[in-house]
Amino acid sequence: MIRPQPLIGRDNAYYWEGVAKGLVLIQKCTACGSLRHPPSPMCPECQSLDWTTVAATGRAVLHSYTICHHPLPPWEQGPYAVVLVDLEVEGSDSGARIVCGTRGIANEDLRIEMPLRLTFEDGLVFATPEAAS
Repeated sequence: MIRPQPLIGRDNAYYWEGVAKGLVLIQKCTACGSLRHPPSPMCPECQSLDWTTVAATGRAVLHSYTICHHPLPPWEQGPYAVVLVDLEVEGSDSGARIVCGTRGIANEDLRIEMPLRLTFEDGLVFATPEAAS
């Protein structure tokens, strides 16, 4: 079964190009410095149309999650988790949040504020448990 692919347009092409290289890139307003995700053409803080990108470090913290039971898409084995993670962003005191799936962690082991790492598979971003040091 072929998984549907993301719709790529002018405002989010940079994001998917980054994912293809194993990076999560976040928009940063060049006028006020605020970070924003999901991608948008205008800064919600100052309405500037000028932006650049900054990279997430790969470290994240679980903010929230849900377990999806039904209906299951044919490419997923269920139940599966969809997580909202707080990203650490290079050179920024603030972070950004993304929604993604998980790999390598059982649904019952998910805990709010648990440390995670980003991983990439089939052109998508997933959260995985942070390796024990």
